[in-house]
Amino acid sequence: MRWMPKSERLRKSRDFARVFEHGKSLPGSRVVVYYIENGLPFNRVGVAVSKRLGGAVERNRLKRIVREAYRASEAALREGLDLVLLPRSKAKTASFQEVKEELLGLLSECSALRKGDGEK
Repeated sequence: MRWMPKSERLRKSRDFARVFEHGKSLPGSRVVVYYIENGLPFNRVGVAVSKRLGGAVERNRLKRIVREAYRASEAALREGLDLVLLPRSKAKTASFQEVKEELLGLLSECSALRKGDGEK
């Protein structure tokens, strides 16, 4: 597991708002991906979990799963994107592998993968 430096995380609400308002979204059954070009030589990612999905312990668990699925897919991504990942209620019962595969599929749909990299 690679630690993610602060520069590669979306931390300010205005950054999240910019992605939600001006970016595009791809809904999946377990995760929704919002994305927009950021003009930087690296990606930034944020994970947001609705309070409707459970208490703090459950929400933090979902964040860890989605963040790790992103890290596992990170090598295949092209640079220059801001991504916001939103787990859905089906992610609560899904395995890590299912979340990771869906995330890879959504990222390939939005052309976030490098040329030549396929799913899985």
